[in-house]
Amino acid sequence: MTAPLPLTFAAVDGLGFAAASGRLTEQTTQYLPTSLGPLLELLCLTTAGRLPSSVGRSWLLDNGARPMLAALHNNNEECWIKSDDRRMGFIRTARNSHDGDALFTRFLMDLQRAARTVTRLPGMTPGQLAAAMRELESNIQEHSEAPDTGLLAFRAAPDAFELAVTDRGIGILKSLQRCSMFADLDDHGKAIQAALSDGTSRFGSDSQRGHGFRPIFLGLANLHAALRFRSGDHALIIDGTGPSLATAQLAQKPVIDGFLASIRCEVSPADSPTRS
Repeated sequence: MTAPLPLTFAAVDGLGFAAASGRLTEQTTQYLPTSLGPLLELLCLTTAGRLPSSVGRSWLLDNGARPMLAALHNNNEECWIKSDDRRMGFIRTARNSHDGDALFTRFLMDLQRAARTVTRLPGMTPGQLAAAMRELESNIQEHSEAPDTGLLAFRAAPDAFELAVTDRGIGILKSLQRCSMFADLDDHGKAIQAALSDGTSRFGSDSQRGHGFRPIFLGLANLHAALRFRSGDHALIIDGTGPSLATAQLAQKPVIDGFLASIRCEVSPADSPTRS
């Protein structure tokens, strides 16, 4: 067994490509989950059967992510917040409890509080990120055609704040193809690019819809951030300060079912209030 490696997006891509081509070998390396996005993308691939289930279990080392993993594997856990410090949590879009809306509101409040008190994100940013999460949840409900598969998660650390959203629905390309404007679109990468453009919607250009990703870019306007949007066989990646579509890059990736968005924003000491 070799020394453990950090679970990065590059590592997840490598595992996915190896599995798709039949080159995935027996376990020789364990991975240390240190970031939320790669962890949830790995779980998406294993849940869809695109990676062996053992990759999502025995290939991962025990660390701070283990309590969340245990809760995720319990399908009856609709909402989970780390009890000791409330620095990370998730909520499913399928909420069967009678107070599902109130549960989601409390989740967004926990997210906002963690962004403000743990990562010390400045000004209105915590509220804008909570608004972005609400919009992403709405997108799953309206467009995935599988709203019972959605998951929203956050993680706060002193140096970074992360959001991640996944579903196992029809994906962005098929969703846009429901609109006559995009009926001839046949490329997952171009579909992701179109969906992130302000005003693009499966309901058409006259619907006054398609603004769901705007809160993300507003909330990250003055921060260094890394964003990754996945659907089908492509990823759209943005990395930099004040991220925008102008700096986005498309890359072919292992096929993923549905949609995944991962957002990680970092705050330097100069950008944040004085820490106690």
